[in-house]
Amino acid sequence: MAPASPDPMDRSDSEWEMDQQTFVEDHGTEEMVPLAKLTRKTDEERSTVSDTATIEGFDEPKEKQYQRRQKSFGSSSANGISYSAEEERQVVKQLDRKLVLFLAFLYMLSFLDRSNIGNAKIAGLQEDLRLKPAQYEWLLTAFYITYVSFEWMTLLYRLIPAHTYIFLCVLSWGLVASFQSITTSFTSLFILRMLLGLSEAAFSPGLPFYLSFFYKRDELAFRTGLVIAAAPLATSFAGSLAWLITRLGSQGPIAPWRLLFLVEGFPSVCVAFLAWRIIPDGPSTARFLTPRQKKVAQSRLENGKSPQNQNAKRKLDWREVLLTLRDPQCYLTAVSTAISIFISPSRVCSTSRSCDAIGSMS
Repeated sequence: MAPASPDPMDRSDSEWEMDQQTFVEDHGTEEMVPLAKLTRKTDEERSTVSDTATIEGFDEPKEKQYQRRQKSFGSSSANGISYSAEEERQVVKQLDRKLVLFLAFLYMLSFLDRSNIGNAKIAGLQEDLRLKPAQYEWLLTAFYITYVSFEWMTLLYRLIPAHTYIFLCVLSWGLVASFQSITTSFTSLFILRMLLGLSEAAFSPGLPFYLSFFYKRDELAFRTGLVIAAAPLATSFAGSLAWLITRLGSQGPIAPWRLLFLVEGFPSVCVAFLAWRIIPDGPSTARFLTPRQKKVAQSRLENGKSPQNQNAKRKLDWREVLLTLRDPQCYLTAVSTAISIFISPSRVCSTSRSCDAIGSMS
């Protein structure tokens, strides 16, 4: 007969103390070690007691008691690092506060820079550049022509370090948005609007993919929603901000609409250098995490890859790209997005004889 497996609860006090000491050395704290609260019985008492033991004044079967002990020591990942649920919560909280909020701030700046052309029109853009209504409509469309066409640049998040890539995106759209203040014709403004769409297409659509470097699948939707919520937040004060800027510039040497483009565009240039320092390439390079938290952040994703093998991520799996191109759902999403962008009430109004009726109804 095979020998019976030893009961994990039938251990001496010295063995439990050794486990506790090992846990403290690994985690650097005793806060999550519940062994001090455990009332263990002596060997003589244990021999006379049935399959129950006392934990914090309650009788539980030995199997459940052992499971509780194992759970208190934390979870184990594929690479062998153990961590507690509390440690994981602290890591997620740090990521939410330092990373997600900053990405939402960047998205808010990008939304301000893409949408301020409407306020610029009210401030005199159309009159100064002598734009026809159809030309103004094309200025609105120019942004989305490149924005939709270059969303494939999301793949560059895998090829270029994130802090470098996001820095270039923010810097480029900040410069382009600021250069709108010196435009003198429809053609130059049309080109700048297309460049603005290109620079923002490289940033915004890839944010959910970038967040997947730090969050589990079931955590991504909420964090992506927080970032996207910055768009309506921007619209809530964009009008008031534009009114204040144009009001202050009404008596100055610069046309109010030019000052609007400059004041709302140039801050993105400054924030780009801040993004270079704050944005991490992955959990192991996050400056706002402690060394222990970096290990937990990597382990919780259960990728099982060592730090030296992380550079292997900087490659594209072209088979996955081809599978995506064959997926009809991708094309349905693209068509629905194009319809929502290009078939708008304003564009229908510009080609319809009932434009005045539609305008009066709105």
